[in-house]
Parts: sequence; structure tokens; C-alpha cells
Amino acid sequence: MPGKLKRVCSLLVRITALPFLLCSLSGPASAQGYPNKPIKIVVPFVPGGGSDTVARVMAKGLTEEFGQPVVIDNKGGANTIIGTEAVAKAEPDGYTLLLCTTSFTTNPSLYKLPFDTLNDFTPVTMHLGASLILVVNPDIPAKNVAELIALAKQQPGKLTFASYGAGSPGHLAGELFKKLANVDMLHIPYKGSAPSLADVVAGRASMSFAVLQPALPLIQSGRLRPLGFVMAERGSQLPEVPTIGETLPGFLITGFNGICAPKGIPEDRLQKLNAAITKVMTAPQVRDQMIKSGADVLAKPLGPKEFGEFVRADIERWRKIATDANVSIN
Repeated sequence: MPGKLKRVCSLLVRITALPFLLCSLSGPASAQGYPNKPIKIVVPFVPGGGSDTVARVMAKGLTEEFGQPVVIDNKGGANTIIGTEAVAKAEPDGYTLLLCTTSFTTNPSLYKLPFDTLNDFTPVTMHLGASLILVVNPDIPAKNVAELIALAKQQPGKLTFASYGAGSPGHLAGELFKKLANVDMLHIPYKGSAPSLADVVAGRASMSFAVLQPALPLIQSGRLRPLGFVMAERGSQLPEVPTIGETLPGFLITGFNGICAPKGIPEDRLQKLNAAITKVMTAPQVRDQMIKSGADVLAKPLGPKEFGEFVRADIERWRKIATDANVSIN
């Protein structure tokens, strides 16, 4: 009887210990199992712009990489503030991400924000620059930047420039242009690149300091005339188009495109996202597709630490530009 009782007790101990054993085994598997449900990338713009296109290319690649759906959620409005706020308030579990663009670093100088750009987000990776280009309606009688400045001085207040949002890099570029060229032009803000460019094509606005990616097919089809790149160097897609700075010394605007997550995302998920996005966006076929569409692909994407340092420095850079151009948002 004692031997039988001993065997029964031993069996009970093994059965009782089984759940603890299973839990200990499931811990690492759970961490390794991310993602095990759909991931959402919030694009803080209306559909149809360059950033939206980039996000959809990325989502397709990540869906294949993770074996889980990666979906796009367009939350445009208020110069990206609506979509950005939604991500700031989301759970930091790696399932809600933000496509963060240059407005992410311009807005702190222009608005009282419902979030803290530096403390409410974790940068994941920066994979693209953002090429801007000055384009005009073909009926505008200016074939280059010098002629456009002369025309604006002849017709003060008559020319208009469309931007993809008040306080956007396209808006700030126009204000800086006005200040350096000493001309008077009227700013017309829109809720995205697509509607702003549509009105330039239709002649309802004279020009735009536009993101190259959505503008490129309109340039190639002759519906927009390019006058100058906004960055320090000419774009590889249109090498014959000069930079604005070649005519207007001191003029320079740069931009970026990356992914941010809510603050507090687990380190293992942060690193897994960074690695997957880098793999997708540096794949030769994706890289070629991005370059042909007008995107400025970085030779080496920035990781979380480097991207965080870039964001901090870029906020200060834009603060100076906004101050120098006397830009304020009511």
C-alpha cells in the first residue's frame, strides 16, 4: 500500500507541474510569434499622394515577410496631426505604426500639438528622403526660376502656390521662396498632394512646391512644368532640372519618410520591425520601383537610434526655417 500511494503521489506531482512547464515553454514562443495578427500603418494623409504610395508598397512587402496582413489606414487632416495623434494614443504593442514624414518634425514649430513628438513615439526606421520640386502650370509664362521671380515681381499678389497642407514642407518652401526672392504670392493649402497638384494642372493655382513622387507622372506627361528642385542636389529622375538654390542662393528644403511606433513598444518587436522594413525597402525590385516613381531612396536606412537623433535635430532645423520665413499658423 505505501508503494502504491507513493506512485500515485508522484503522478499527481507530475500532473500538477505540467501547466507550469507549458507556461515556461510558451513564454519565448509568444515573443517569437510577433506578429500573430494584422498590423496597421496609419498614413496621416488622404489616399493618392507619394507617402500613401510608399506605405502601400511597404505594406505589401511586410505582408509577405510576416505572413500576416499589413493594412493601410488613411487618417488625413490638420497637416498630419489627426493621424499622428491616433498613433500616439495607440497601444505600444507593435500592431499600430505611423508613416512619419517631414511634417512630423515641422509641426512642433507651428502648432500646439496634442502629443509630444519627442516623448510619445519611438522611431523605428527612416528609409527614404523626400524630394520636393517647384512645378508650375504650363500656361504660366516662366520657363525657369529667374523668370518666375521676375513675373511675381511684375504681378505682386497675383500668383498662387498650392501646398499639401498649412505648415507642410511645401508651404514652408513657398514662404522661404517669397522671403529670399522678395516676392508676394498667395498660399492655398489643400488636404494632400493629389488635390493640390490637380488644381495646379487645372490652372486654379499657379504653382506648387510639390513632392516629386506624385508630381513626376504629371511632369512626364507635360501637364506640369518643372522649374527647380528644392533640395541641395538635382534629382536623378530629372537631371536637366536645376535646383532652386542655383538661382536663389540660400534656398534649401529637405524631407524624409520613415516609420514610428507609439512609445513603449517592446525592444524585440522594435528590432523585428526595423529588420523587416529594412529588408523590404532595400530589396532591389522595391528600390528600383521607388526611384523610378520619384522617391529619394537612402543608401543605408537609419535604425531606431540614428532616426531618433535625426528627428531631434530636424525639429530644431525646421524651427529656424519657420522663424526665418516668418511662418505662423493661426
